[in-house]
Amino acid sequence: MAVCPVRSLGSAFRVLCAEPCGVRYVGAVKRLWGSRRRLAAGLAVAAAVIAMVVAAAWASGLLFTDTARPAPAGSVLARFRASDPHPRALDGVYTYRTRGGESLDVLGGRRHRYPATTTITVVGIPCGVRLLWDALAGRSTTWTLCTGSGSRDLRGLDEIHSFFGHTDRTFYACAPQAGGSGHFRCHTQRGAETGQESVVGYVGLDVGGVRVRALHVRVTAHVSGANHGTETVDWWFESRTTLPLELVVSSRTSRSEPLIGRAHYREDATLRLVSMTPQR
Repeated sequence: MAVCPVRSLGSAFRVLCAEPCGVRYVGAVKRLWGSRRRLAAGLAVAAAVIAMVVAAAWASGLLFTDTARPAPAGSVLARFRASDPHPRALDGVYTYRTRGGESLDVLGGRRHRYPATTTITVVGIPCGVRLLWDALAGRSTTWTLCTGSGSRDLRGLDEIHSFFGHTDRTFYACAPQAGGSGHFRCHTQRGAETGQESVVGYVGLDVGGVRVRALHVRVTAHVSGANHGTETVDWWFESRTTLPLELVVSSRTSRSEPLIGRAHYREDATLRLVSMTPQR
C-alpha cells in the first residue's frame, strides 16, 4: 500500500490508498470538484427559488403594500399658510381638474390613478416662482422657475414617487446651457437631465367661464444615469404671469432594480385650472 499526498484548495492532506498515487490523486480531485459543482448548482437553484418567493409575495401584497391616496387638501393648505405667511398676489393653492395616472410594470405591475382634482401650490421666490403639484400623498413634483425678459428658466426639479411602501425622491439642480435657445441641463448625484424649452404660441383658454390669454411652452428632456428615458411637459401659462392654466405631463423612464431587473415607469396626466382665485 502507498501513502499518497493530495493537495487541493491550498490545504494538504494524506490519503492511504492501494492504487498508484497518481491515479488516486486525480480521482480525489475529480470528486472534490464534482462536489463543488453540485454545491454551486444547488445554491443557484436556492437563489432562484428565493427570488420567486419574494416576487410572489411582493406581487400579492404580502411583502409590501401599495396604496395610492389623494393628498389631503386641508394639509396642503395648512402647509402653504405655514410656509408663506405674507403671500404675494399670485401665491396660493390652486385647484385643477385632473386626468391620468402613473404606473410601474414590475412584479405584475401597479397603477395609481390620479384623483379628479389635484392642486398646485404657487409661491413667489426672489428670481421667480416655485410650483408644487401634489398628485397623491407620496407623489409630487416641484418646479423652480426663474423669470426674466419673457423667459421661464428651469432652475430646480424635485420628484417624489411612492410604490410598494417605498418612497423615492430625486432632486435636480438645473441651469441654462450656454448659447441660449432654451436649452438646459439638470443634474443629480445619480444622473442628469438635458432638454429644451420652446415657445409654441399664444392661445385663448376658458378658466371658470372667463377667457384667458395663455402662452403655450413645450419642455422636452432626456434622462440619463440611474434613470433613463424621456419626459415632456406642455405648459399653458397665463400670458402676464407664471400661473399655469393647463399642463400635460408625459414621462417614460426606467431603471435597473436588484432581483427584479429593469423597472419601467410611465406617467400621463392632464391638468386644467378650475379658478383664477386661489385658496390662502
